[in-house]
Amino acid sequence: MEKKYGVKDGYWLMGFQYEITGSLYSFGQIPRCKVSMLEHLQPGSKLLVAGAGHGTEAIEGAKRGIAVTTVDISKTMISFMQKKIDRVKLAKPIEIINDNILNVNRTGQYDMVMANYFLNVFRRDMMLQILTHLCTCVKPGGSMVIGDFALPKEGNFFYRAFQKTYWYLAATLYSITADNSVHPIYDYPELLKSLGFEIAEIKYFRIFGMKCHWSVRGVKK
Repeated sequence: MEKKYGVKDGYWLMGFQYEITGSLYSFGQIPRCKVSMLEHLQPGSKLLVAGAGHGTEAIEGAKRGIAVTTVDISKTMISFMQKKIDRVKLAKPIEIINDNILNVNRTGQYDMVMANYFLNVFRRDMMLQILTHLCTCVKPGGSMVIGDFALPKEGNFFYRAFQKTYWYLAATLYSITADNSVHPIYDYPELLKSLGFEIAEIKYFRIFGMKCHWSVRGVKK
């Protein structure tokens, strides 16, 4: 398991079940969240997907004629993504990079950069380093999209307690199996604002009526 900048392939053991577990745990909301912001891209647009996993949003984007680049340090995840790609007929091929995202320097090249259920893998200081780097890849006027567990901001004590427990159960599982970091839920809208983005849209995905997942889209000023 190669490790650079404190990032490693932690999914060699559990990568096979990543997509199925996420879909079941979220009652299908995680796959919906991942692809929800693709509607803002036209055929020929350039999309970078960081931490692509099994490639849900990358493959859907390529089906729509979007020029997709994926980056994932995990050879396990790339192997499963390639199997999915081989089963479908894509309008455009996907560029697949097996590397640490911090080694991929594509300043200002993308209409949209996606980091779905990726930044939550890292402790806060590493997350900020990676997010800052990803934001440099976005064109002026382009979008930075983050899909993840939603920050509890409303509702009564039990509502917020459910949201937090829902996150910490998932974080703990992947801390044990993939050595991911366990931390409070990150406030992605505020982080994007601090990096010079205007929040254009937030979509929520509910479980039992509660906002458990969100996709946050910031536009680069």
